[in-house]
Amino acid sequence: MVQYAEKRSSITQYELGKMFQHGKEKSRDYGQAAKWYQQSAKHGYRRAQHLLGAMYAQGRGVARNYIKAYAWCKVSAAQHSKTALLKLKKIEPRMSREQVSIARKLSKQYYEMYVVPYAQRK
Repeated sequence: MVQYAEKRSSITQYELGKMFQHGKEKSRDYGQAAKWYQQSAKHGYRRAQHLLGAMYAQGRGVARNYIKAYAWCKVSAAQHSKTALLKLKKIEPRMSREQVSIARKLSKQYYEMYVVPYAQRK
């Protein structure tokens, strides 16, 4: 599965991330989960974008970073993810106005880089 995921199948990358995140205790690896969610998120997959944002919010597998958490969840929410929208409502109160402003700018950049190119292919 890893070899197939490396060939840029966003759904396979997402599923691999889920396997690492929710695996049995010995096989659970949040760092690997975040890596695969990020690969999938960068290929425009909204579910991976939301889960990557959640991992940044929790500091699981990556350093806690509310700006990146907000930005990734905002990108997912812009693609009609209700779960990501709910996550945004939990993250935003933990941020300063300046951080929210930075995160919104970052989410626009992420959207342009990681969603627009894939939306145009459909």
